[in-house]
Amino acid sequence: MPDNHLFNFANGRYFKWACFLSLASILAYCLDTPEIKPNGGTWLGYTLGTIAALLIVWLMLFGIRKRAYASNLGTVRGWLSAHVYLGLSLLIIATLHTGFEFSWNVHTLAYTLMVLVIASGVWGVILYFRNPSLMNRQIQGQTLEEMVKNLRDIDQQCHNIILQTSASYLTHLVENSKNVLIFNASWQKLTGTNLKCTTAATVKTLGQDPKISQSGAVQDIYLLQIKKQQILKRLRHYIKLRTYIELWLLFHVPLSFALLASLMAHIISVFFYW
Repeated sequence: MPDNHLFNFANGRYFKWACFLSLASILAYCLDTPEIKPNGGTWLGYTLGTIAALLIVWLMLFGIRKRAYASNLGTVRGWLSAHVYLGLSLLIIATLHTGFEFSWNVHTLAYTLMVLVIASGVWGVILYFRNPSLMNRQIQGQTLEEMVKNLRDIDQQCHNIILQTSASYLTHLVENSKNVLIFNASWQKLTGTNLKCTTAATVKTLGQDPKISQSGAVQDIYLLQIKKQQILKRLRHYIKLRTYIELWLLFHVPLSFALLASLMAHIISVFFYW
């Protein structure tokens, strides 16, 4: 694994930091003997809470750093590695800060939002490693514009073949396929399928045509439509993978800001109302 890989960046620097913070917090919690039940109001609770709050604010700064292209404050990959590991350690630190006391209040709300943000972050890491390689595999080194151009070229080739034959029913099938939609509904982006794909219907009809073994025109159009169907399949799968990443951003980012707001409410309520 290369040294600059996310999980092993700088020989696991941030993994070590996260382990140190987590183990130190667990050790302090186990050795602490407060006069009351452990909670966020003890000296250790305040200490762990301060560390957790600072971590949350720092983790939020990653969104700024990855857009600051001219910044000299470390590499984006390094920040991402720290974001992942320290974000996971936050779960341990914040849980110990609560003293495992939960109820229906703003404090538990902040903790719940934090758990959801971390969970969505784990989902994001999985997408980060899985989807880009799968997406590249689908487009096979092409751009989306090039794939669409290939579809149009196939339609033109089919049209040229039809001009050389008198089989009128082929014209209808090819035109039907030409009007194909990538998706007939937005929700189909989540499945990467289109059950009403007109190209698939054309392929099925031509495949069942008894003239396919006798007519060169039918065979040629059939093979071209199969090729078109394969391109459409790869294109739909690519869009599905990209949609999952977009959905993750729509989920993770707003949750993070909701966490920040609830954190501020948590801090204000502790210092001004307790």
